[in-house]
Amino acid sequence: METISIDKCLHMDRVIFIDVRTTKEFEEGTIPGAVNVPIFNNEERAYLGHTYKNVNKITAKEEGFEIASHKLPEIYAKIKKAAKGYSKIVIFCWRGGLRSKSIATVISLMHLPAYQLEGGYKAYRTYILKDFERRLTLPSPYIVLHGYTGCSKTLLLKALEKAGMPVLDLEGLANHRGSVFGGVGLGEQPPQKAFESYVYDKTISLDDSLVFVEAESSKIGRRVVPAYAINHIKTGIHVLVNLDKEIRIQRLLDDYMETNGTFEENLSFIKNSLTTIKSYMSNHDYNLMNEYIENGNLHDFVGLLLDNYYDPMYKKWKKYYGTFDYEVDSSDMDVAVRELIEIFNKESKIPRKG
Repeated sequence: METISIDKCLHMDRVIFIDVRTTKEFEEGTIPGAVNVPIFNNEERAYLGHTYKNVNKITAKEEGFEIASHKLPEIYAKIKKAAKGYSKIVIFCWRGGLRSKSIATVISLMHLPAYQLEGGYKAYRTYILKDFERRLTLPSPYIVLHGYTGCSKTLLLKALEKAGMPVLDLEGLANHRGSVFGGVGLGEQPPQKAFESYVYDKTISLDDSLVFVEAESSKIGRRVVPAYAINHIKTGIHVLVNLDKEIRIQRLLDDYMETNGTFEENLSFIKNSLTTIKSYMSNHDYNLMNEYIENGNLHDFVGLLLDNYYDPMYKKWKKYYGTFDYEVDSSDMDVAVRELIEIFNKESKIPRKG
């Protein structure tokens, strides 16, 4: 059985990662694309950890061996099935300890190309965080879309990606639209570690190219955007997306209400979220917005919300950036996409300065 470094295996083709940690550990964060084949379930892991720390290390290892030995045929079958079509199997646990070593050894004995990841998932985390830090010193590769709420920045990113352009959709990776109401109909956000892994995985796939992104603050919902990405957003190529207010209202309604969850659930989420920004508006406007929600008058609710909260907030943001490098109008999405691709082609010919 051989070991392999995270740097080496991340730059190899036809590699499959097998995460032998518990389901709970896996859900909190893993290497993107990894398959979870746990040796122990959550309860077994907790019990063995308690025994190791508070009773006897040898006893914990013996009991762990006893539990795992009965599962080996099933574990082998799952890994063999998952690894079909891959040239290397990289097995990891938290720190490159007994869990991954034992399984990698068994799989190697069965003549499959198995490797133990040196340092485990912890080494992967260290690696990507160091890479994020390294990117702070690099020139920004971002073409940044700015604009008032509802001007279709996210729709433009999706259209650009569909057209084959390089896109980093941070809100998509965070499963949140990046506003107070950004979680409507979307369900839970991924854990922070998982979000960072998604960002890293997408980022390295786009290296050596300009990349379209949306202007974001340091947090999207409850997830913190890596500092290098925020720095690149600030120092990138800035494009202002314009759109008439009435069209913005309609597109917001289409986006926020045609999502997962029932209409009633989404309305309840919106009403609860409204309380968090009550201090930014008069009691009259707050009560009026609640009345609009109760009556199902979402058009006027969104219009008042734009007038009293989002648009004033964005005007301050706009002053921060001052002038923009380009402007496009998104009333005709096809035209806007073509103009953005022209900007990409033009800027791609200009050397980026550090």
